[in-house]
Amino acid sequence: MKFNKQLAMILILLSMLLSAVAVSVYFYNQNQEVLAKKSQLVTIFIANKDIKKDTKITKEHIKQTTIARQYVLTNPLLKNEILNKYAKEAIYKNEVFLKEKLAPKIVEKIVEKTLEYKYNSYNMALDLFQNPNFSLKPDDIIKIISVYPKNEDKNNFVVQYIAKNIRVVGFLRDGYETSKSIEKKKINRLVNKKQVEEIIDFKADEIVLDVKQEVLLSLINNYNKGKQLWMVKSKIEEDTKENEKQEKKKIKELFKDSKPKKLVKKVYKPRSYPVKWYRPETSVSTKTATISYANDKKLNEIKKAKITSSFNKECSNTKNLLIVVSNRTLLRKNPSKRAKIHKTVYKNYVLSYISASKINTNWYVICDGSYVNSEDVMQISYDEYKKLK
Repeated sequence: MKFNKQLAMILILLSMLLSAVAVSVYFYNQNQEVLAKKSQLVTIFIANKDIKKDTKITKEHIKQTTIARQYVLTNPLLKNEILNKYAKEAIYKNEVFLKEKLAPKIVEKIVEKTLEYKYNSYNMALDLFQNPNFSLKPDDIIKIISVYPKNEDKNNFVVQYIAKNIRVVGFLRDGYETSKSIEKKKINRLVNKKQVEEIIDFKADEIVLDVKQEVLLSLINNYNKGKQLWMVKSKIEEDTKENEKQEKKKIKELFKDSKPKKLVKKVYKPRSYPVKWYRPETSVSTKTATISYANDKKLNEIKKAKITSSFNKECSNTKNLLIVVSNRTLLRKNPSKRAKIHKTVYKNYVLSYISASKINTNWYVICDGSYVNSEDVMQISYDEYKKLK
């Protein structure tokens, strides 16, 4: 039989074409499997709310959700791997639970060194200050100024006390000592069904100061009167008359039309807290609503209308009542301790509340729309209120 070279070439090319088709089909199927695997939904557990360090994780702290596997950055934990564990550090709302942040029991912190102080170690919450300085470091020197309005005139202040040469010893975060007032921290949070990495500012809660006994007592007494504290970073100054004159001059420039008062030692009686019904300063709330006629072309315009609601009726409601159990608490504009302050109330104030906050269940919405923390109040009936009166 005569060998046909042309036919042989055709057969070879045909076999190569079939091989190429087979390889293409194989890689196509492999790619489809990879895409299907990436799109596969994975169940993960995230924090339902902010969780403090050393908190025992329960069902109310976790929330189940699903995301595509391609967006999973870490190995997701099972529910039984999270429940009844303790948070080794703060876990934030919508943050994905990580094995590294959980422990079977509270981890005892090993204190490598104690905070060294010369006079008195005194902790102060940083949110007490009107201008908390998060750039401070241990051994920095600060001054503390306490001021209050003169004769209820909010534009005229009196300087009640100045504490000089106060050394910063350190800071406290979640009850633990730290040398930094603020740290950058990376967390994995769920945003729009995607697991993303975020960098947050992890701020200290308290500042630890080395304070002399007489300065400490005067500072406490004057803060209770003034309710305004300011901090100023400075250098150590000698207590000379010349420095005192310069300091008074600076204060006069800072608070014009005010006269510094001399510090007079007084015997302060324990404060009494009478039972008092909370009444808001304003009796009405006015909101602006936008009305649009999108469904009717003839009325294709936007109008604004003012809606006025009265607080008198809501704040007189006797069905849902709270009584303030802390000596002093702050009503906030939003359910957060960092939110703007609405008003200050004191122990035995009775508040009429609307409901618990949907955003943060640790807060109550009271009758004028402001928020109070559940740690500072207790539910009370109207009959119990009348007995207290």
